[in-house]
Amino acid sequence: MAVYSVQYAEVSLLASPAFLKGRSAFRPIMRMALVAGSRRLSCYGVVDSGSDHCIFPAQFLRLLDLDPLASPMETIAGVGSTGVPTHFFNVEIDLQGLVRFSVYAGFTTGLDDLGLGLLGQNGFFDRFHVHFKLPQRIYEIETV
Repeated sequence: MAVYSVQYAEVSLLASPAFLKGRSAFRPIMRMALVAGSRRLSCYGVVDSGSDHCIFPAQFLRLLDLDPLASPMETIAGVGSTGVPTHFFNVEIDLQGLVRFSVYAGFTTGLDDLGLGLLGQNGFFDRFHVHFKLPQRIYEIETV
């Protein structure tokens, strides 16, 4: 077993009526790569225990040369939305060169505006023990 420590990313959020001066949030965002055949795409993913699956923006499909018409589809729900079409493919995830693994991942336009993926229960949390240590601004990923 190996344990990898990763720093939380500090994200600046814009001012709003609820937070007039704006604010920062610390998020467990990980630099990674998606691999499909000979294609490799560098991207980021949020370690998200609330996500059922590993899900990525649909815009990544073209960059990975994956055809959404050739994949099984399911509609998923997320914050503020339901019935979002999601196409699933077998791909590999390379976590910063530390560990590489195969996953059945979804791709949806619901994440296109966000531009990063979600590392969820099926495919990520079922493979790793994750320890969130927000006061220390780190999280640890332990291989099982």
